[in-house]
Amino acid sequence: MLTPFCFILLATCIFAGLLSYRVSKKIVKPLSEIDLRHPEQVETYDELSPFLQRIAAQNREINLKIEEIQKQQHEFSMITENMSEGLFVIDHNYQILSYNKSTMKIFFMIPDFTYQSLLSVNRSENFRNVVDSALQGRHTQQNLELNGRVYQIIASAVHDENVQEDLVGAVILVLDITEKEEQERYRREFTANVSHELKTPLTSISGIAEIIRGGIVRQEDIPHFAGKIYEESQRLITLIGDIIKLSQLDENEVTLDREQVDLLEVSRNVVKQLTPIAHKNGITLAVKGSHGTVFGIRQVLMEMIYNLCENAIKYNKKDGYVWISVQKEEQKIVVSISNSGIGIPASAQARVFERFYRVDKSHSKAVSGTGLGLSIVKHGAALHHAEVELESEEGEGTTITLTFPIQ
Repeated sequence: MLTPFCFILLATCIFAGLLSYRVSKKIVKPLSEIDLRHPEQVETYDELSPFLQRIAAQNREINLKIEEIQKQQHEFSMITENMSEGLFVIDHNYQILSYNKSTMKIFFMIPDFTYQSLLSVNRSENFRNVVDSALQGRHTQQNLELNGRVYQIIASAVHDENVQEDLVGAVILVLDITEKEEQERYRREFTANVSHELKTPLTSISGIAEIIRGGIVRQEDIPHFAGKIYEESQRLITLIGDIIKLSQLDENEVTLDREQVDLLEVSRNVVKQLTPIAHKNGITLAVKGSHGTVFGIRQVLMEMIYNLCENAIKYNKKDGYVWISVQKEEQKIVVSISNSGIGIPASAQARVFERFYRVDKSHSKAVSGTGLGLSIVKHGAALHHAEVELESEEGEGTTITLTFPIQ
């Protein structure tokens, strides 16, 4: 049984506890209601003002850092997402940290799919070797054939700024070099073909000159040999001239002025020039159509139509024909050159505009020419923003159409 003293003591303790709770709650309440995002706007104890001001200053500093990081991240995203090259950023465990849209197109990656390991994107040995070398600290590059295209994979290691030996990951850049590889192949073929085409007439000229120098040519045969030297030298001059034209068209270095050119008038001039050659080969050459004017380089346009007609005569049949048609349509001028010639096999039609390419090499040897005519046509069309279409059936003839936009 509680004595009066104990009862009073217990009651006093309870009362003191309740009182202290209420007092402490009243004291703590302003502290718990402080807005740490805007501590400078809080009205509370004066003793806390320095502390709150320091928090406010730190908040401002943190916000500035966040804004700077967000700006840098936005700039990085804008650059990488607008790159035509593919880009991967990975850590030292092959885990993908970042990649851009071009990468998704190149590797046919599924949108919104989480790619954890880079090795799940492409499992080829060349790709793996490049990534492995980068993660071993070496700058590496390797070509990779993928979906009919050629890509150059460039991988570089990423080190910690403070500890150079601490490798944290790698950056992989994927460049589409298909056109570059094709141009390199064309360059090699062109060099080989030019060497061959130049060597043939030079060998002939050198051989004839050696015979004449040796004095073993009869006097009455000298005009014949001189004629051969002249023919081969003219062949060289024509070949070199065509190479120069192609080089100028390749580099867009044609400096001739543009003017309004009537393609029907140009076609008629070509017919006048080639009619003697056509008649000599038993070929009927004619032009028809309507006047159509384009803004272009007269000399290049004439060269294009001349080359097409000359080829149509050379590779024609006996008693054949070559028809030139010029038609003005709504927003374009269409020039078609049709012939009844030997035609072009379907397998060769994609390559006939390549330099020195010959469909029938045995027939081509009997026909004079440099093998650059159709290449000049192709480059001249590009210079005038024109389209070139070829329709041909082996043994039935060929039609090549030039479509010029009206500017």
